[in-house]
Amino acid sequence: MFKKPLFLVIYTLAIIVISSLVTTAYFHYFVLNQNQASEQQALMAVDEEKVKSSPITENNTIIEIFSYGCHFCAVNEENVTKLEARMPAGTQFIRLHLSNSQSNGLASFAPLFATLTVMGIEPQHRASAYNTVIKEKIDLSKSENRDKWLAENGIDLTAYNAASQSQEVAELLSYMTKVTDHYDINATPTFIVNKKWLALQDRDFTQFGDHLLSLLQHDKPLEQ
Repeated sequence: MFKKPLFLVIYTLAIIVISSLVTTAYFHYFVLNQNQASEQQALMAVDEEKVKSSPITENNTIIEIFSYGCHFCAVNEENVTKLEARMPAGTQFIRLHLSNSQSNGLASFAPLFATLTVMGIEPQHRASAYNTVIKEKIDLSKSENRDKWLAENGIDLTAYNAASQSQEVAELLSYMTKVTDHYDINATPTFIVNKKWLALQDRDFTQFGDHLLSLLQHDKPLEQ
C-alpha cells in the first residue's frame, strides 16, 4: 500500500533535482556567458586604418553619440555635463546625435538636433526634447508634433524652418551620419575617445568618467 505514494515522492524529488540542475546550467552557460560577452564589448579598440580614415575632424576629444529617444542618455545628462567640466585643457567634449541615411529609430531626431544646434539653442531645449520623446512618447520626427513642440518651447517656426534648410545643418547631418556609419554605432550612448576607442558604460558613471579620461590622456583603460 505504500509503494505508490513512495514512487510519487521519489518521482517528485527527481523532477525537482533535474529542474534545479537545468536552471543552474542555463544560468552558467547562457546568462553568465552573455554578461561576460557584454563586458568584453564595453570597450573596443578601433583598427588603426579605420582611425586614420575617421571622419572625425577634432583631435583630443571625447564624443558622445546620443539620441533624444535614449532613456540612458537622458538619465546621465547631469553626469555627462559634470564629465565635460572635468575635461583637461586642450581637450574637447562633443555631443553628436545618432544619425543614419534612413533617419529611422533613435536616429530619426537627428535633424531636430542639428537644426537647434545651428540655431545655437540646443542645450537649453535638450531636457524638453528628452521628456517629450521618452516620457510623453511623442514622435518629434513628425512635422506636426515637432511644430507644436517648437511653439510650446517658444522657438520661432519660421526661423527654425529657415535654419533646417541651411547648408550648416546639411553639413552637420552629413558629418553625424559619417561618424555613425564609420564606427558602426547602433547603440546609445556610445563614447568615442580620441577617434580610436569605443566605450559603453560598464560601471558607476563617476568611475566611467575616470575611465574615459584615462583613455583620453593616457591611451589606456582604467581597470575596475
